[in-house]
Amino acid sequence: MHVMNITSINEVAGTFKLIAYLFAQWQDERLAFKPRYQGEKVRLLAQGSVWQPRFEFVNSVQPHQIYDSVLQVTPTGLVTYIERDSAALSTEFRLRRFPFDHQTLSLFVHPFIDQAPIVVFHDDDPQTSITAEQKLYSALPEWNIESIQAHTRMVPLKGAQIAEVRFDITVARRYGFYVWKVFLPLLLMVLLSWTVFWVDHRDLAVQVQISVTTILTVIAFAFAITLSLPKVPYLTVIDGFFLTCYVFVFFTAVELTCVHVANRHQDAGGLRIRRISRILLPLGYLGCNGLIFWWFLS
Repeated sequence: MHVMNITSINEVAGTFKLIAYLFAQWQDERLAFKPRYQGEKVRLLAQGSVWQPRFEFVNSVQPHQIYDSVLQVTPTGLVTYIERDSAALSTEFRLRRFPFDHQTLSLFVHPFIDQAPIVVFHDDDPQTSITAEQKLYSALPEWNIESIQAHTRMVPLKGAQIAEVRFDITVARRYGFYVWKVFLPLLLMVLLSWTVFWVDHRDLAVQVQISVTTILTVIAFAFAITLSLPKVPYLTVIDGFFLTCYVFVFFTAVELTCVHVANRHQDAGGLRIRRISRILLPLGYLGCNGLIFWWFLS
């Protein structure tokens, strides 16, 4: 396979789209011929005039489309078949490291089911490639396409074995968008909530205003970017960071409540809590985020 372009990757839907050339070669001694003139190296064959394998993209969302195809044979009977395909494919995304993740986009190819008993694949991994020019016209601003590999094996099908070739395309996410548009704004919101530590501990109204405004801002921000995040049943790096921000903004509200209650009994008690909070909450925030990044990225 030679991949011309990957036009979209949708981790929310678990799909990707590609345009590629698929090559196949096999030996058919019945088609060997004697050149009619010097320099005749190949002859073109009409589609359907001779036996040829047919291919199924197993994980295609819809049947893949074949736009062009060529069938040619050498004097020795070596047949080469080339087709240009477009396909939308489903694949498994492992998103625990999101948005600092690498993904493997897989394409599974089987022979058409009636040819399963007679067709065996042998991959040509050195000739499997991705065009270098795709970097110039790629429609994937969020991804870098790194490599492609081919693997063959026999897999079970209705009690029998069928040949399979799997093409694995490795892509790496460009995480700059999430650093500048998600992580940094959330960090600034948490820092904003900590400004209450330098407000007069007896000025409850200002402290509550800052704390409540920050909590509502974080909640609104979460709703605003929900559509940009994958909907998976497990926590990702960005989910862990979100939860940490929620918790520590909430802790700030708890802290100013404790300060206010302590002030009712003894002014020095509120000051003592405030001095401790200025150190413990930032250290706890850094420690929790460090633990999250270590847990998910190690």
